[in-house]
Amino acid sequence: MTPEMASSWLSYRDHPSNRPISKSVTARYQEDMAAGRWREATPEGYIFDTNGYWISGRHRAKAQANGNFTLKMRVFPNEPRDIAPFLDQGFRRTAAHLLRVPYATQMGAGARHLAALADGDRWGMPRYSKVTIPEVVETFHRWPELSRYGADAWAIQHRAGIPTGPHLAVLAQAARTAHRDLIPEWIEGVRTGYNLGPGDPRGHLRSRFRNGLQSAGKVNKRDQAYALIVKAWNAFADDTPMTVLKQMASEPLPTVQGFTFKVAAA
Repeated sequence: MTPEMASSWLSYRDHPSNRPISKSVTARYQEDMAAGRWREATPEGYIFDTNGYWISGRHRAKAQANGNFTLKMRVFPNEPRDIAPFLDQGFRRTAAHLLRVPYATQMGAGARHLAALADGDRWGMPRYSKVTIPEVVETFHRWPELSRYGADAWAIQHRAGIPTGPHLAVLAQAARTAHRDLIPEWIEGVRTGYNLGPGDPRGHLRSRFRNGLQSAGKVNKRDQAYALIVKAWNAFADDTPMTVLKQMASEPLPTVQGFTFKVAAA
């Protein structure tokens, strides 16, 4: 299936009852194809009705045409038009279904944060919701540190309300720094809150999340949660007392001390 074929079929085989093509879905498929995550000859093929009109596959074909990809695709012609309403109605796969590890949902959230952060946008994670499931799975396998702290992060969320996804992303990065030996002490303090002084960053972090994180103006809650965890960790790693823990809309996302994604990619 060449991009020229895909473009040609899209131009005259569309059916008036088909849903509009989504640019965002097409873009996700194109990113997967460009990254080599798209399997050729996938059983989920291109389906056409008895008149040669598309029933299923237009988004994939659009991604092929836009990205100039040639792929081997299964084609199912002469299918009855009345099967169209029953397609795409199954139980949608999530990253957790594919990971099949303890705390898979939390691991997937941590991997999604890491994939979004790797883009290098220090003002937030705008691509977070667009990270594809194959990318989450790939990121999980590149970050074994996620599995190392999954149970602890889940216990902390249960007891202190600190969300597991961003917390795991921070711990995974911290594990690749010179401060990795401080992680057990961090986990114990954040989990229990026991014997923490007034300037202890772990106590400040617990306080911010104890009653649910409140929105800080224009700061996205996901970005805010991640930034607060990073700031608290950095202060703890530096042994710096903390008087206030907050993230302003005018501040870029902080980075985990001693870690850069360029180092991770290398």
